[in-house]
Amino acid sequence: MPADHRLEHLLGIFRDRKMLLILDSCEHVIDFVADLAEKLFSSLPELSILATSRESLRAEGEHVFRLFPLACPPPTLPASSEAALCYSAVEFFIDQVQANQLGFQLSDEDTPLVGEICRKLDGIPLALELVAGRVPAYGIKQTAILLDGHFHLLWEGRRTAPPRLQTLSAALDWSYELLNEAERAVLRRISIFVGYFTLDAAVAVACFGDSDSYSVVRILANLVSKSLVALHETPHGVRYRLLDTTRVYGLSKIEATDEARAVAYNHARFS
Repeated sequence: MPADHRLEHLLGIFRDRKMLLILDSCEHVIDFVADLAEKLFSSLPELSILATSRESLRAEGEHVFRLFPLACPPPTLPASSEAALCYSAVEFFIDQVQANQLGFQLSDEDTPLVGEICRKLDGIPLALELVAGRVPAYGIKQTAILLDGHFHLLWEGRRTAPPRLQTLSAALDWSYELLNEAERAVLRRISIFVGYFTLDAAVAVACFGDSDSYSVVRILANLVSKSLVALHETPHGVRYRLLDTTRVYGLSKIEATDEARAVAYNHARFS
């Protein structure tokens, strides 16, 4: 069926009906979905559309609602399980541990380690779920230690989950493969930063080979819009940061290329 006929068919289904259309995980077909949503929205005043994606559709009539990670306790929080469980990341993590280990209770002794785990995972529900599944095998302390390596990227979750959600590595592979080669290169290179970095720092580190300063600035904005880089407004200006899981993934990618030495040199020279 030609595209115009398919659109008319959809318009016929939704016309004169007050409905909510949900379009889930649109990032791999973002251009098609943006065009379709805009046409449906402009033609059907009674239709509401809820689309989920790593990036906005940038379509007419769109209102963006960003989902932020779960709240993590600060390092300064007293070692109190009751206080820690007031934070959504800890509450979710413990719920997932208990689903895998009946009778598990968070002790005051383990509370600082659980807070550290939640912060290392940036409060990301999928990451918390996958790591919580390892606690019955390793315990809280050893799980926290293993997070400093690449191991957690390969820890498996539910067998019934879609393949791209069965490990953190698979989830990040999904997002990474949707980038063009220039975007992949910049993401790999800025993974050398631990914590916050400035736009000037990103340009200094990522600008070599086929990347010039203008393209790095443009690509960094794209990575922010795709939720792969976080932007923070501070009293000292805008700062950027990769989530720790994304940074570890990026480092594993750059280690497989011949860029590692050049990136390290640029980073040292800027610092």
